[in-house]
Amino acid sequence: MSHKTYLGTYRLIKKLGQGGTSSVYLAYDPFKDREVAIKLIKQEFLDDPRLGRQNRKQLENEAALAGKLIHPNIVKTYEAVLSEEANYIVMEYVSGGTLEKFIHRENLLPLDRVVEYMFKCCRALNYAQFKGVIHRDIKPANLLLARPNEIKITDLGAAIRLDLEQTHGSVGSPNYMSPEQVRGDEVSHHTDIYSLGVVMYRLLTGTSPYTPKNLAHLYQQILNEQPLPPTQLRSDLPPQLERIVMRAMQKNPADRFPTWRDFGNELAELGHFEKSDLEINESEKFIALRQLDMFKDFADLELWELLRIGEWQKQPAKTVLVREDEMGDCFYILVEGGVNVTRHNRLLNTLSIGDCIGEMAYVSRKKQPRSATISANTEITVMKIMPDQLDKLSDRCQLHFLQAFLYTLADRLRIADDRVASMAEHLS
Repeated sequence: MSHKTYLGTYRLIKKLGQGGTSSVYLAYDPFKDREVAIKLIKQEFLDDPRLGRQNRKQLENEAALAGKLIHPNIVKTYEAVLSEEANYIVMEYVSGGTLEKFIHRENLLPLDRVVEYMFKCCRALNYAQFKGVIHRDIKPANLLLARPNEIKITDLGAAIRLDLEQTHGSVGSPNYMSPEQVRGDEVSHHTDIYSLGVVMYRLLTGTSPYTPKNLAHLYQQILNEQPLPPTQLRSDLPPQLERIVMRAMQKNPADRFPTWRDFGNELAELGHFEKSDLEINESEKFIALRQLDMFKDFADLELWELLRIGEWQKQPAKTVLVREDEMGDCFYILVEGGVNVTRHNRLLNTLSIGDCIGEMAYVSRKKQPRSATISANTEITVMKIMPDQLDKLSDRCQLHFLQAFLYTLADRLRIADDRVASMAEHLS
C-alpha cells in the first residue's frame, strides 16, 4: 500500500488484519498527531441480502458508542464515519496483539497473569454494563494487550445498548456463545460472564471446553454437555480457580455469578488485588495530594492538573505493583499505606506515603526492565501516571513536578548512601 493512501483525513500506514466483515489498518491522525487503528467495513457485509440490515444495525451500535465508554481496559473509539463512500470506525491503536496466542498448551500464560487479565476484564465489563452496554462477542481475539500487564476489550460491533433495543439474537462467535445465545433467547450481562468463563478455561488449559464434530454438534454440546473440569486437563490448577471458571460457565444464567463485581471479587481474592472498582471522590483526592510533602509548593490549579492525568487505585495488602525484570513505563505515587521493595525475594527497602514507585520510567521516558519487585505490605492508595501524560501539563506545573520529583529522588539517594555507609562501618 502506498504511504500516501488516505481514508478521510487519516493516512493509512499498513494493514493490520482482515476478517470476514472488515479490514483493520494502522493509520496516522495528523490533527491529533497519533497512530490509530481504523476498521474499514466491507461493503458486501452491509449489502448482504439476508443479514445486511442486522449488520448495519451492529455498525450503527458501534458508531453510537464513540466517545461514550472511557475506561482503561476498553479500547477507545474516537470516531465513526458512516457514508455512501466508506464506513469505518477510528479507534485507539493497541500494539500488543490479542490473547489468541495464549490459548494453546505450548504457550500458556502464568496463572497469576491470567487471573489479573480476567479481573481487569470484569472491571471493564462491569463499567460497560453500568453504561447500559453488554458486549455479546467476548473472545480472545477481542482482548488486546496494551502493555505487559494491561488488557483492553475491543470490537463492540455486536454490543447491545440496553436502552435502545431488545436483547435477543444469536450474535457472537460460536465457540464462546452461551446456551441462551445458541437458543436465540434474551441475553444479558450473564452471557458475557459465560463467554469470559470460556476464555478463561482456554487460557488455563490450552483446550476448548467442547470437542465438536461440526457446528450443530458444538451447539448441542453447549446446550447439554458439561465440560471436563480444568484440573483434569492441568493438575497444577488451584481448586478455587477451577471453581470460579466452572461457575462462570454454568448452563443456567441464574447459576453463574450474579454480577461482574461478584466475579471480579472472587478473582481479586485469589490474585491479592483490589476487590472493587470504587471511585475515590475528587475532592478527597485533592486533599490527599495537598497533604503530601512532595506537592506542598503546588498551586491549587496545578494539583487539579495532576489529578486529571493520574489514575487512582485502591489496592489491598500483597498487591504486586511492579515485577522485577518486567518491562514498564509507568510510575506511581504512594498516597496511603506502605510497600516493600524486594529483589530475588530479598527485602531491600520499604516505602511509605509520598514516595515514588518505578520512578526510573519517568527519568528515562521509555520502557525498561524493572530493577525490583514492589508489593503492598498494607492496604494502599496510589496514583498511577504514564510519563507521556506529564507533557499535557502546563509549563509551570511540569516545572514544579520536576522539582518535587528531584527533591524526592535526592532524598532517596541520601538514605541509600547512609545505609551503605552504615553497612561499611559494620563490616570494618
